Amino acid sequence: MKTLKQLRQSKGLTQKQASEILEITKEYLSMVERAERNPSDHLKELMAKLYGVPITDIFLSIQETKSFKK
Repeated sequence: MKTLKQLRQSKGLTQKQASEILEITKEYLSMVERAERNPSDHLKELMAKLYGVPITDIFLSIQETKSFKK
């Protein structure tokens, strides 16, 4: 499973570009990618569409990052 950062990078997007498309701050996106913040379901849907993956991949990526940090 790819991390959110890897999903973003696979689309050739910087944090700044992705955050502008998602209409969130770059700082918030960074925190989400590090599993320091849990995005809303709406934001998860937007991320899935932006990264071209099923929403389940977004949920799994977040859970995997949280598990890795423990």
